[in-house]
Amino acid sequence: MRLFRPNAAEEADVRPTLLGVVTLLFLLLFFLMSTTSGQRLGVVDLRLAAPGEAPPLPHSGLVKAVRVALAEDSAALEFEVASTDAAASSTTRELRRIEVPPKEGKLDLVALLAAVDQVHGIDPSQAEAEVVPGPEVSTTTLLAALDVVRGAAASPRFPKVSLR
Repeated sequence: MRLFRPNAAEEADVRPTLLGVVTLLFLLLFFLMSTTSGQRLGVVDLRLAAPGEAPPLPHSGLVKAVRVALAEDSAALEFEVASTDAAASSTTRELRRIEVPPKEGKLDLVALLAAVDQVHGIDPSQAEAEVVPGPEVSTTTLLAALDVVRGAAASPRFPKVSLR
């Protein structure tokens, strides 16, 4: 029995149309653009010495953080150095500590200067240091230690000193 149509069992055309394919490609392109990033995954920085510039010093370990813990009569210089071992990963750090004992009941500024110079010699490009004074440290001792860590204007050691 036919009801108003010539053939009721006729199937619809299921082939994709050009408009459907273009819409699908547009959605995939939008999805691809929204999930990717323009960031580079890795960069190798190669910087060669310019003519007349001193060649870079051999890498003896990059100092990551410098911390000077002050007491009234002594100090401890702690610093993290990146490992220079070829088998170590790039995130391996070694914590080193130099103790500055008291001299005649006071902070030995000459020994502190030698310790700061030793750390500065490992990585001269490190400019930041943190000084942590104890509660019993006097203002005179603190200012003297800050001057040693900061260095002179002609030969700065760690010019960016912060108090904690």
